Amino acid sequence: MRGTTVLPGAPCAAPRNGDPPVHRLELRLPDQVPFAAGGFDAMGPMSRAAYPHRHTFYEIVHVVEGSGVHVLDLERYEVRPPQLGVILPGQVHHWEGVRGLEGSLALFTPEFLVGGPDDEELLRRLGERPWVDLDAATHERTARLMGDLAEEYRHGADGFAGVLRSLLHVLLV
Repeated sequence: MRGTTVLPGAPCAAPRNGDPPVHRLELRLPDQVPFAAGGFDAMGPMSRAAYPHRHTFYEIVHVVEGSGVHVLDLERYEVRPPQLGVILPGQVHHWEGVRGLEGSLALFTPEFLVGGPDDEELLRRLGERPWVDLDAATHERTARLMGDLAEEYRHGADGFAGVLRSLLHVLLV
């Protein structure tokens, strides 16, 4: 996990000429779990970045309002909520022409979720469907889980890392 998480505002290394910048997962405190969750506004302006960049972490995006385009590894996905997107570590992505973009995000390092071979396979499969339209029932369930993740993350009570892992497993399976 070394180098994948930093304190908020810590600069990332300058990219090589022509490469997109790489962002690491910013944590409130150094001893926090390598995970963050919340709405676009709570996560800050980087959550709506209009320039190509990559991460050292996974990003799950639940879009509930807005329009525009999400570009992921040069593939363009029209924003037509409700949708769920998955950005894998190292993938280049950005938003184009977005208006009224609302929703929530969950950010985590591979080490946060992986507890065995099944988890590794789950993470590998995440990228097979990077942008999906959600039916009403799936959207409602996803919204509830993303809300639970954000609330648990905000409160940070004893044992919250295990609760976050469990909720994340439910969301991803």
